[in-house]
Amino acid sequence: MSLSALSSAHAHGSVSLDAAEPAEDLLAELAASVGPLRRVLAAVAARLVATRAWERLCYARLSDYARERPGLSARQLQELARVHRALASLPALERALCANALPWSKVRLVTRVARPEDEEIWIERARALSVRRLEQVVREQARGDPEPEPEELSVQVRLRCTPAVRAKWQLAREVAERVAGERLRAEEALEWVLAEVWSAPLPDGPCDASEWWGARRLAEDPDGDGPALASRARARPLPARVAALAHGLESADALELDRRLGVAVRLEQTLDASIAPLLRRVVSAEFEWRGGCWRLPHFAREQLGMSATKARSLLRLERAAELCPELRSAFQSGRLSWVKAQVLVPLLRLDLPGAWRPRWVAWAERVTVRRLEQDVERALLLRAGHDRAWHRCKFDPARAQDPIPSDEQQMCAHDVDVDATEELVFRLPRDVAVLFAALRRRLSFEAVLDHALATWLLRDPGARRVDPVIERDGYRCGVPGCTSRRNLHDHHIEFRSAGGSDEASNRITLCAFHHQRCLHAGLMRVRGRAPDALVFELPLTRYRSGDVLLDQPPKSTSRTPFAARIFSTQPRSSSRRWWTFAMAGMTSSGLLGSEVRSTR
Repeated sequence: MSLSALSSAHAHGSVSLDAAEPAEDLLAELAASVGPLRRVLAAVAARLVATRAWERLCYARLSDYARERPGLSARQLQELARVHRALASLPALERALCANALPWSKVRLVTRVARPEDEEIWIERARALSVRRLEQVVREQARGDPEPEPEELSVQVRLRCTPAVRAKWQLAREVAERVAGERLRAEEALEWVLAEVWSAPLPDGPCDASEWWGARRLAEDPDGDGPALASRARARPLPARVAALAHGLESADALELDRRLGVAVRLEQTLDASIAPLLRRVVSAEFEWRGGCWRLPHFAREQLGMSATKARSLLRLERAAELCPELRSAFQSGRLSWVKAQVLVPLLRLDLPGAWRPRWVAWAERVTVRRLEQDVERALLLRAGHDRAWHRCKFDPARAQDPIPSDEQQMCAHDVDVDATEELVFRLPRDVAVLFAALRRRLSFEAVLDHALATWLLRDPGARRVDPVIERDGYRCGVPGCTSRRNLHDHHIEFRSAGGSDEASNRITLCAFHHQRCLHAGLMRVRGRAPDALVFELPLTRYRSGDVLLDQPPKSTSRTPFAARIFSTQPRSSSRRWWTFAMAGMTSSGLLGSEVRSTR
């Protein structure tokens, strides 16, 4: 299927594959569309990163924007931008990518070392070498650059635990984020916990982890892990409407860049949704390869131009979609981002009867990634240890965060199903994995968490009193999708200068970026009563308390009235007059430039 056909199918919300055509041929044809589409994505991402457009859209950092809007990581957007900048001086390499002569996985490596004078040499070298071998050559040439894939320098650690320990881990991760002042991945939160425990005296015990490390060391993937490469399918020209996404980027504002990036990412998701069932077919034991058997990691890197991690994630997504077709439909049409779909997979793959899965897919479309992660984690915990609370949120995901009544807490012990609890899986750096193994020889995982929590939650009587509003809001910015946990301000929803009171219902926690550079700059508005009856009006959409959408995202060609006013070329006289007045007032009162936690 060509990219033109995929583009048309995306517009109509359906993609069909010829089941009679060999899976290898279909995958080769789909893979031929990856390079040209990635080239367009790279151009849009480069402009977005260069102009820091996410700030104009009221996102404090690129990572928040990438997760909530296109559903990617900040690292992916930065890598796309880097490749675009490099290809500007490497026209032959760019042609090889767009013609599918080289996969994306090789092009991104070559751009790190190739120069205009040796470009052709590197292209020939990339054609002759596998991705793994090319990565080694490039690393040697660049003296440590590029960085290897994270999975190559890490060890996977799996822990099975009771629901009580899982709940304790959730609390420890939340507190670790407060201590760090930023959002942490599970692996990073565990490192903070281990650092806290290792900094204190431990009971005597063996400390040698050499046996554990030797038994669990990740084996090096040999270079010869697949048959010889078949000839690559020739890429077809990009459809005009897709190619147009990379034109005129210099004059595009933040909203237009977001729209173009969204279109390109949704089209790539349509491509991924078409690849996933074919991958499912070729990894089955019954499938017979032509010319030899491929290993999945090698096939993904060499033929599909994607990492082995993404290929495995696509397989997990396809298995979940077999249980919940609504997940496939939402992902394929772009209503559900890659990040949201991956968050849902562990929950949707639970072997439980009932038509509850579509409700969770619909809920995921209405909330931020931040809220969805919390709800899925909470639902998995309730499923394992609180049967009544689980059945409440099973068909009504909005109730996942409801507190458990005290009478149910007393009787929940009879409902505990240890086997139903998901494993805790960490991919730790090798040195951290060694320390963790040595620590677990002395202390149980629960004891490790207890030690860290006891230290972090201990209040110093002489310390400054915690702001009750910031404590109520969980030591985080209240703007939907924001992960800020530092530089927090206590903001008055109705300004004190306009007669607003100091009551808690008129105050909300905002980070410095959203408080000073967004709200007081006229880029966003907050109204209502805290904490449960607020409305956040942002340039792209509106949310209510709890990170829930008030309305559907605007069409790709339309803008909300608020966004149209913000991005209008006409001067915003009213907001500018207010901002000038506010600045003058703060200067005359001596507040400007000082650290103020409670401001207008």
